[in-house]
Amino acid sequence: MASGFSPPQSRIRGKTSSRSERTDYKEPEKACALRLSAGMTLMAAQTQTVTCKFIGDFKVGDNILSNANALCHLSSNNEKGVFNKLLVVQSGSIVEAALDQIIYRAQNYTKEGVPNIPEDVLKKIRDSKIERFNNIIQAMETHRLLDELGANIYKDLHRLRKLRNRIHIQFDDEPEDVDRDDSKAFVDATVKWGLSLCLSVLKHLGEKYPRPPELGVYAQDVSIPAS
Repeated sequence: MASGFSPPQSRIRGKTSSRSERTDYKEPEKACALRLSAGMTLMAAQTQTVTCKFIGDFKVGDNILSNANALCHLSSNNEKGVFNKLLVVQSGSIVEAALDQIIYRAQNYTKEGVPNIPEDVLKKIRDSKIERFNNIIQAMETHRLLDELGANIYKDLHRLRKLRNRIHIQFDDEPEDVDRDDSKAFVDATVKWGLSLCLSVLKHLGEKYPRPPELGVYAQDVSIPAS
């Protein structure tokens, strides 16, 4: 498996650049695409294929690769559902990072822009402070960026967000219709649903909001468990 994205130091958040900057950056040596290989197996975990070309912050790209790899290891060693909760939490974290990249590009890539997002919408996003999973989902819904994934997509993302937040063990009262007992809240069907949602979002972002085509030659391979 390829090592991932290697950004120049100026691109790493918290170093010499700020999230609030609206300048366009030089392209790094590694590009923004993630590619999942069809029919691959990592140990016992089956994978599905999606090509994602939407990453703007290349360290986030590295971390998505790393977390996707961890997701596969959890899936392949999930005897009797012992890692069910961690699989859902990990899926939610990957989805949040992926969605955040569209906001990041809209706010920072003022020359390149983001395909399929009108300039007036880009301006509204640039003028807003959008952080945390809840706010990211709200911004996506406000600007109708995920409407093609179905009428329930935003509701589903909020549900995934609430399940992801149960990484904090004491926050066990959401989603409202889910048992407080983790063993009952994170059943096999919930894992399957979370993985399917994760793959759908990644696929949509890659198809709808890609970076320039010439960056596709730098695509990296990453495995995501099939649902």
